[in-house]
Amino acid sequence: MRRLATLALCLSLLPTASRAAPLDLLGFFEGSSVSAGETRTFLVFRDRFTAAFTGRLQNGTLVLDERFRFPEGPRLQRWRLRDEAGTIRGTVETENESGQLAPPVAVTGTRNGDGVRLDYSGIAPGGGRRLGFRHEITPNGDGTLANRVSVRLWGIPVARSRVTFAKSDAALAAHDNPGR
Repeated sequence: MRRLATLALCLSLLPTASRAAPLDLLGFFEGSSVSAGETRTFLVFRDRFTAAFTGRLQNGTLVLDERFRFPEGPRLQRWRLRDEAGTIRGTVETENESGQLAPPVAVTGTRNGDGVRLDYSGIAPGGGRRLGFRHEITPNGDGTLANRVSVRLWGIPVARSRVTFAKSDAALAAHDNPGR
């Protein structure tokens, strides 16, 4: 019995494992943010891109303008997202091949470990064909976020993107070039 009490005392003195706070996706994107990434289509074609974000909270809804810079020109994606006790709901409108914002499509999301998963069926910036998108967004540990995007057509994977989100160009450069 004494050994058990001693063991319990020793265990109580050990530091408790702290669990990382859940990702506050809406808080991260409030204000200005930037990103850089690469899309691989059919595991062969590579396209690099950057984006600038402007987000504002309105009555608990994040209204986020994502302004992409692609080699073929700029494109806009407008998100409206709410976090309802860990379930994320909202819409996304994406600029199509004609330069017009397509009608909004529903976005659903959930907390997934220390990150967030977002799913929707819509068009790619500058596109016109409806695709399935899944964004897996997780903290990188340096104040930036990683976004792994899978894109499907008729349920078949056709593209992947790897994106880094940051609050500034300097933070993005430091993440991409650690030690500089």
